[in-house]
Amino acid sequence: MSARRVEWANALRGVAAASVLLFHFGVVFWVRQDVAASLARRPALYAADTGAPLLPRLVERSGVDLGGFGVALFFLLSGFVIAISLERYSRRGFIVGRLLRVLPTYAAGFAVTVLVVRLMGDPAHELSVAGVLAGMVPGLALATGVQAPGDGIVWTLIIELVFYGICLIAYRRLARGWVAPAAVAVGCVLVQLLVPAPHVIAGSAAGGATYILLLALPFLPVMLIGAVLSGARRAAVGRGVAWLVVVLLAATHLLLLSTSHVLPTTVGYRLTFLGAIGLFCALVVLGDTWRPNRTLGRLADVSYPLYVVHPVLGYALISVLVHHGTPAGLAVLAATVVVLGAAWLLHVTVEVPTHRLGRRWARRLSATPDAPVRSPELVAEGIEGGTS
Repeated sequence: MSARRVEWANALRGVAAASVLLFHFGVVFWVRQDVAASLARRPALYAADTGAPLLPRLVERSGVDLGGFGVALFFLLSGFVIAISLERYSRRGFIVGRLLRVLPTYAAGFAVTVLVVRLMGDPAHELSVAGVLAGMVPGLALATGVQAPGDGIVWTLIIELVFYGICLIAYRRLARGWVAPAAVAVGCVLVQLLVPAPHVIAGSAAGGATYILLLALPFLPVMLIGAVLSGARRAAVGRGVAWLVVVLLAATHLLLLSTSHVLPTTVGYRLTFLGAIGLFCALVVLGDTWRPNRTLGRLADVSYPLYVVHPVLGYALISVLVHHGTPAGLAVLAATVVVLGAAWLLHVTVEVPTHRLGRRWARRLSATPDAPVRSPELVAEGIEGGTS
């Protein structure tokens, strides 16, 4: 069977990236100035949301969370793609390919964040050598207790890497049936019930590891939904069973997110995730009628570096421009152009070559007599972010 691209899945990367960017630049920056100013390393433009334009305040009060919607799509797509990678590569090939897909681009984007912090004067004195080096690997700073500059999005990459660990353990069972995904979901519930949240993570590797695990638990079932639906699409999982497992995984996600020890969320955020799951399920059934869209395709191409680089760089630029009298709309437009340009540069110089290298090494490491036949479906791999 000839290889073909799953167009709707690739286009959803563009939708997810646009959702996150629109929410952060159009809503969060204005109604959560304390958060935005902290990431921008700038003084707040005003207290709370007192100076926010009317539209961002209305969107915030509606409970709609486009950022959560984009992150949910990224997680679902990551599980969908990773199930294909598990069939295609050996364990060693899988992990080498995935790490080269995620880590170099994240490190390059983090370097941009560090540069912005330096240009803003490093007001919180974050730029230690140890902190910068640890910050280039998602989760390393937390696990080692090193203080690293925050970028606002690394938590989703940490969850992505935890999912890779689950994949190494369960391996192709995640992509070929329902028992392994269901068992992982049950394990998530038990761990959240039994493991207490760390009180203060200050230089404690154990506390950091516990925090990372508890952070990831509510979102692992979302990624498993993508894996199960990928298996059903390839006839590796029965469709009836797959849909039942999807419902159970969605319920597990909602339970874990509602009772998380380390990540309080609003009802609107939880409903947004369920809405994204519903949309994804609909596209699995109906998405083959999707026609390629050039704009979404180009946005999909740069979605990962855009996700990585946009918060600190974008917030800092908007803050500086508004402070100097630039109208809000023009400041957002300028920041959008700059972050898209930075994302394209990272895509061309870092993401594409390291992704190709990762796939080449993954194929070599998987070149054994019992290596599986390549999947007939090709999806743009590595839908990371807020995640893969």
